[in-house]
Amino acid sequence: MKLRNEAPAKQADEKTPWVERETLVEASPDEVWEALTDEDRLEEWLAPDVELDPTEGGEIAVRDGDDERFGTVETVEEAERFAFTWSRPGEGESFVEFTIEALPGGSRVTVVETPTRSAPRDTAAGSTAMAAGGWGPRLARLQRSMRFALVA
Repeated sequence: MKLRNEAPAKQADEKTPWVERETLVEASPDEVWEALTDEDRLEEWLAPDVELDPTEGGEIAVRDGDDERFGTVETVEEAERFAFTWSRPGEGESFVEFTIEALPGGSRVTVVETPTRSAPRDTAAGSTAMAAGGWGPRLARLQRSMRFALVA
């Protein structure tokens, strides 16, 4: 897994911190895609309560206890790339992008989260620091859920 202070395309400016994490899973890109875009599968690893319309412009709502985030799906490239913006009520927005890369015997899943231009400067670093701690355990749960996914 990685943590970088570099800049992806949708960042606030060159000094805005961002988070990148990746994991390898023993699943095809199509299986990973389902885990990223199906509400029931998302509830296995992302949060206990997820609502998602996995189309560009669709809504996403993620609830984990008192932590709630709401956003909009930005990019849908089946089995390759899924991106959305989200925010907690009263906080700045961040851009989250998942990419899926096919590998022999599985897939590499990479997530990058960065504050958008709408994120207040004073909360951007704090939000990204919180994201840094959150994606590692979530991707570990994704990896476990892929390993034990039911085959139809």
